[in-house]
Order: sequence, then structure tokens, then C-alpha cells
Amino acid sequence: MLKFINELWWQPRDLVSDGIDKTLNHINQIIPLKINSYTTDKKCWTWTVPKKWELNYGQIKDSKGNIIIDTKDHPLHVKSYSIPVNKKINKKELMKHISTHKYRGGAIPYEFKYYRDDWGFCMQRNRLGELDDEQYKVVIDSVFSDGFLRVGEYDIKGKVDDTILLSAHICHPYQAEDGLSAVSVLLEIAKELNDRENHYSYKFLFMPESIGSYAYFSNNTSKVKNIKYGIVLDALGNSNPLALQLSRQGNTMVDRVAYYVMKKLNPNLEVRKFRAVFRNDERIINGPGVNIPTVAINRGMFNEWHTSHDTPDIISIEQLTKAKDVVSQIVDILDKDYIPKRLFNGEVFLSEYDLWVDWRENYALNEATGQMMLMMEGDMSVFDIAYRLNLDFYQVYDYINKFHKNKLIEKGGE
Repeated sequence: MLKFINELWWQPRDLVSDGIDKTLNHINQIIPLKINSYTTDKKCWTWTVPKKWELNYGQIKDSKGNIIIDTKDHPLHVKSYSIPVNKKINKKELMKHISTHKYRGGAIPYEFKYYRDDWGFCMQRNRLGELDDEQYKVVIDSVFSDGFLRVGEYDIKGKVDDTILLSAHICHPYQAEDGLSAVSVLLEIAKELNDRENHYSYKFLFMPESIGSYAYFSNNTSKVKNIKYGIVLDALGNSNPLALQLSRQGNTMVDRVAYYVMKKLNPNLEVRKFRAVFRNDERIINGPGVNIPTVAINRGMFNEWHTSHDTPDIISIEQLTKAKDVVSQIVDILDKDYIPKRLFNGEVFLSEYDLWVDWRENYALNEATGQMMLMMEGDMSVFDIAYRLNLDFYQVYDYINKFHKNKLIEKGGE
């Protein structure tokens, strides 16, 4: 996962750019993608696909010709999607176009001018003292052109058409944790799911944040009806604990399973309501006109967010692996879960069917067997039963499967 991040984090992954195309081509070498292309200026509901943007260079010089800011030192010195500029201005006017980070004096902020006919520079706050002249020459050599917004799509066919969507964004130039860490985790999950038989079908989307979702869903409305749940990932490699943002609905199966898995890992799990953490693509996927119940899993706001300090150095392979394992387990429980429907009358003679549990070996399961038989009326899933009895899902799953093997229940909800 770290290898993938290191190979791509320095790409200029602006919304419509060669960097996005190179990123998708790289992913396509790992899993075969369908590349969806949307022309610039295309309307996507109330949004519009922006022009392709390329930055050749940007520079600020004082009146003596001294270079103060140069994108050769770091491309984030120019705000993404800045319009071209080449003129002399005074310090007061220049300062209106310069941004610094409020808390990290040595970091260059990552900022953008999407959909604005404007320009700007970013610099380290602790360098503002270098702007001690009254006149400056500013140059931004940027190019806007027609192009294509790209969205990568990967489908894994399961036994049913009902689909679970997993998504991460591939934009944010020169950022590692923001975006790419989640993409690296999704690729590992995709490879795992591709190597096994699945009940559900799975769809993976790799796209520029927000506008990628608007473009995809406004042009693929027929696919929405099959998507049952969504999981949006971001920022999974930093040192913070994993946080869960619930779906708009708040209590769907994907909410409950995500909470169950993540709470076991961290009893102090931070749980937020919809739109209360990063406000990523779940806003669109679970928003008006689409409204697929979608949870967001990330490690919350991190100190290096949207700055030049968001590099691979802040990412831990252990944290990435833990996040991958959590999401894999959420998906696995969703995929295995079913509704047991009783075919027996009275309490089952457990010993006759090798269903008796020795209390000395598993006291909790022994105590729960009677309650389980009361819960197999076709209105609760295996996960619901495990959750209500405060038992491990896989233990309950294996036990109830013995009822099915003995033809004491039938499986519903599949």
C-alpha cells in the first residue's frame, strides 16, 4: 500500500488533469478499470465539469528581481485552478492573493480556485517577513483547455445484483494521506473480493472528489437502484483512531455493522452523524436524488491536512492495514448475513442434532441458545441476533448454520 502511495502522491492530481489520468492508468494495472469520461463544460445536474487545468510555473519577484516564491520549489505555491497572470502589483494588492496556514507556520497550504475567475499563491507563514518590498512581479503560467473528467469503475459480480459500493477520491495534488491512503486500501479489498465467491456484487469508484460523484451518478441513474449500501473511505494512514460517520438514515444494516466492527476495535469509538466529519463524497451518494445509505470511515482531521506536510512520511503501514482489516470485516459480515426462518416447532432437541453447546467450553453461547431459537421467525438477521445477544457474529453465524444444515431453518434475505 505504501508503494502505491509513493508512486502517485507527487502527481498533479487536479480535478481534470493529466495527473488524474496517470493515476487511473496506474490503478488499471492493478485491477481492470472501466474509465468513464465526461467532457468539460458538461452539466451534471446543477454542477458543471470544469476545464482541464495545467500549471507550467508560478513566481513572485520583488522589485530587485529577487525570487520570493517559485513553484520549482513546491507546486503548491500556486492555488489550483488559478487563472494566468503576469503583472506588477503593489504589496497591499499582492497580500490579497496570498494564503498561509493558521497553525503550521512552516507548511504551504493546499488551496484551490475551482469555478472562480481568480488566482492566488500559498506560502509558509513563517516566510511572510520576506515580503518587505512595495512592488512585485507576479507570474502564473497556467492553461485551461477542453478535456475529460475521468472516473474509474471496477465491478465484481456476486450471486445477486444487489451491490455494495466502495469509494475513495483520487484528486488533491501532492497530497498522500488525503485520498491516496484510502485508494490503496480499496485496492487491497478489491483484490480480496475478486479472489472469493460473494453473495453481493461490488462496485468500486475512484474519482475526483464531489464533481466525480456528480458526473457519475447524473449519468448512471439506472445503476443506483441496485446499490444497497455505500462505504466512503479517506485518510486511513495517520496516527488518529478510526472514526465512523453514520449514513443519512443513521440505522441501516451498514451503519450497525460498521459500528459493531469498529466498536470492538476501539471502545471509545468516535461516532458522528451524517455530514459531521469530512463531508466527502457521501454527501452526493447519500444525498438528494441518489440517497444510497452510506457510511464514511476515516481517521478524522489530521494536523497535516491540506498542506505540503501531507507526505508519505506521515502514513503508517500498520494503520493502513488495520483500516483495511476493519473494512474487510464490515464487508464480510454484510456479505455473509442472512435471515434465518424457523422450520421447527417447539424447542429443538439440541443433542439430537449436535447443537448442544457445553457450558464449560462456551458458557455465553450455551446460555443464548434458547433465545436464539426465539429469534428465528424471519424478522431478524444473523447479525441482528448476534448484536442483540452481545455475541460474536462469526460464532453465531457458524452455530445458526448448523440449524440450516439440519434443515431446521431456511435462509431468507438472500
